[in-house]
Amino acid sequence: MGSKDSAEKPITVLDLFAGCGGLTEGFHQFRPAGADVPAFRSVGAVEWEPAAAASYAMNFGAGSERPQHYDPPEIICRDIVSWQPKWGRGEVDVVVGGPPCQGFSGLNRLKVRAGRNELWQEFIRVVVVLQPKVFVIENVDRFVRSVEFNDLKDRIGSGDLTNYKLVEAPGAEVSDTDWQRARRYLLNAADYGARQARRRAIVIAVRTDVEPLPDQMRYPEPTHSRHSLSESKLSGLDLPLDHLPWSTVDALFSETARLTLESTELPADRSTTIEGIPGKFAGPFATTELHITRKPEAISRARYKAVPPGGNRKDLRGRFLCRTDGGAEMIIEKVGSFRNEDGILELLGAHKIVENGFTTSRRVSVRSYEVEQAKETGKSGRSKSEAFRIVLREGETTGGATLEYLSTRAWDDHDAGAGDVMGRIRNGHPSVTIRTEFFKPEKGRYLHPLENRPITHYEAAMLQGFPKNFLWCGSKTEIAKQIGNAVPVPLAMKIAESVFAYLRPSGPSAHAGIATDAVLGGQP
Repeated sequence: MGSKDSAEKPITVLDLFAGCGGLTEGFHQFRPAGADVPAFRSVGAVEWEPAAAASYAMNFGAGSERPQHYDPPEIICRDIVSWQPKWGRGEVDVVVGGPPCQGFSGLNRLKVRAGRNELWQEFIRVVVVLQPKVFVIENVDRFVRSVEFNDLKDRIGSGDLTNYKLVEAPGAEVSDTDWQRARRYLLNAADYGARQARRRAIVIAVRTDVEPLPDQMRYPEPTHSRHSLSESKLSGLDLPLDHLPWSTVDALFSETARLTLESTELPADRSTTIEGIPGKFAGPFATTELHITRKPEAISRARYKAVPPGGNRKDLRGRFLCRTDGGAEMIIEKVGSFRNEDGILELLGAHKIVENGFTTSRRVSVRSYEVEQAKETGKSGRSKSEAFRIVLREGETTGGATLEYLSTRAWDDHDAGAGDVMGRIRNGHPSVTIRTEFFKPEKGRYLHPLENRPITHYEAAMLQGFPKNFLWCGSKTEIAKQIGNAVPVPLAMKIAESVFAYLRPSGPSAHAGIATDAVLGGQP
């Protein structure tokens, strides 16, 4: 294990449920100190969604034009159920992956649901067959509250996983309750250099019947902290910092402010086919080509304008889109109460004009109104806004106008929960979790910090840590799903660093470096 020859061999990795390759990208970017080639070699990747498998192939497969240091991995695009790996016992050093999270919950702890999470069982099946030295499970935060996690803990050290041991959760204390110990498996990507505060369950297990000793495996140490971010803003103070401040979104949005944003579509007349992956795919597109916008409805555009920096749906309360008969358009906010005891909107009286999300001293008043039929705010017609025909007065001028309410009854009635809906990403902080529908502000805090638009696919991919030369295949929706489902690359790289330090204890220092070609603009 400690010989010169073995230390120079790359550590072999199999990626299950690989997606577009966020984990693989992080493992490939990792460099031991002084090394100019990756410490890890991907031997295989299993992914059932063809567009995601195509993206993986364009970056890591035989036809990839990105720098390749080892033979490319075998890319298996199929359902993992009944798939039989071609490698023998012990031929793969590390198995990584994130079994799809649908169905994980804290309910029904008395038994493992055989149907809902069959794919979870398939991950374990492959581990049992291949007997890797290390396996890494990445999943949503609720995984640590699930029946499946309890099942894993019960099987580790007995049954089909008798020769495996869970690595101690980082920071675990003897006095921890079961829930406290489970929560310690949650790693925040921002603590490892990502520009995104994304908590993921990272569960690592090692074999106990091969070298090195299982107790030598450690979770990655955080390199950044929220506390240091706060301290770094206190000018004039010489504060000792154990960690770097959290990386923020500021540099990225400063960069994209200088980019042209006009197209709503990916570059046309570009498609590809890949041997072994069924279908024909749009692309490939470099990350830099994903800076595309949307065509939101007028009511959506007004909502964006009404939300101030750092704000969210709560800032829409009492605010209306006002269109005068003379063609002017403005946002106004009711002065005082905007709903009566019966929950009916109150329009009569003074309103303040809103600019850049903030109320101004300029006022108008509604003299009379009548309810119009609710206006459809989406192509499906399922979402409607409350609309009114009014008489509007400003100074000595009186005229007709139409109002559309920018909030909703549900948003008005609920202070708790969904606080990020229609929210702006905050400058000076990491972003929130980038999910698969980041292009829809009604799904979370995905409005640009200052501009009146959602973040773009390019911005989302960069917040996930993907390099600018990463290649993507599929439709806009398919690529968004690949971006949102990926493991943040900086977190993946730190996991790789810990695995390397465990499997190559006598090798080069395991302080992570990153490949120059991999991070072209990865952190502007």
